[in-house]
Amino acid sequence: MNKNAHPFKQLLVLIGSHIGMLFPLVLLVVILTVVLNKGDVNPVQTTLLGDNPGLLMASTVSQSFLLFLVPVIIVANVFYRDNKRDFYRFDFGSHKWLLALASVVIYALLSPLIDWIGFWNNHWNVGKMFSMMSDEYYHTVMGIVRKAASAGSVGLLIMVLVMAVIPAICEELFFRVGLQQLLGKWFKNDHVAVVVTAFVFSLMHMDMSGFLVRFVMGLVLGYVFLYSRSLVPNVMLHFLNNAVATISTYVAIRNRTPLAKLEEPWMVHWLPTVLCTIAALVLFWYCFVRKQKATGYSIDS
Repeated sequence: MNKNAHPFKQLLVLIGSHIGMLFPLVLLVVILTVVLNKGDVNPVQTTLLGDNPGLLMASTVSQSFLLFLVPVIIVANVFYRDNKRDFYRFDFGSHKWLLALASVVIYALLSPLIDWIGFWNNHWNVGKMFSMMSDEYYHTVMGIVRKAASAGSVGLLIMVLVMAVIPAICEELFFRVGLQQLLGKWFKNDHVAVVVTAFVFSLMHMDMSGFLVRFVMGLVLGYVFLYSRSLVPNVMLHFLNNAVATISTYVAIRNRTPLAKLEEPWMVHWLPTVLCTIAALVLFWYCFVRKQKATGYSIDS
């Protein structure tokens, strides 16, 4: 099989592999639960994984590798065996690192707007089921961060690896390299592919209290990938976003600062927020869109 196979067939392999990895993931989590809890497994728990920080970390890493990395590798080996570099968008040229820096600045300028969106999103009444999903996600993250906070600098490094480095690589490979590229080829519309991928990206985090923030993050990552033609800016941006969030929580716990303060918008006046948003859009157009118009690039190429 090759890259000329219908995009829908490639999507089926990607999604099928993702779903297929659920069984080994569940099996692995069960084994880890027994091993890390030394056989003392309480079948009645308030959360799926209990309160063992080691288990939370191990399950998070396993999820990243099995659900996100493995399906992309399968698609690459089935359809792009002779063209893997182009499929993965492994372009580490110096210009791509400049685009990575530009994307970080753009997202920093968007952060006041995203803060306000997050503040509004936190007050959603999402219903019992979605509330339980959000609580489970929050429990997992906080279990890892609290363990890191009690372990000092070594714990901080492990936390950054688990919560920022590995997810940035694995998720960007799955959502942008895999899902977005294939949707773009199937729909023949790059913008629809970006929006759909951003929606799926946010939904699959199973945290409705942060759905809009991740959706906006997905849009930014999607368009950065679309116009940069490289995985480098995406991994860099995704990593920094996760690292800043987890390190901020780590510092707050170490300093015994109420976590509710982290959710408050740091820019309280609307005018600076509007100006920063406009500056971000202008910078994105100048660094990304203008270059695309000059080259006539499409994600299908």
